[in-house]
Amino acid sequence: MKEIELKNNPLGIRVYAVGEPDIDRMTEEEYNLFASSLAMRVNDYITKQKEENDAV
Repeated sequence: MKEIELKNNPLGIRVYAVGEPDIDRMTEEEYNLFASSLAMRVNDYITKQKEENDAV
């Protein structure tokens, strides 16, 4: 697994990938899937954190 450093990372999250993806060579479909999967995981994480903070 390799950490991918993001240029614009306002949440400060760490992103890891199995292998070494070459974003510049992805097809538009692959890139959209990659980006939407990452967005979904970030949204799930933020929702979970908000629920935990609201419970306290």
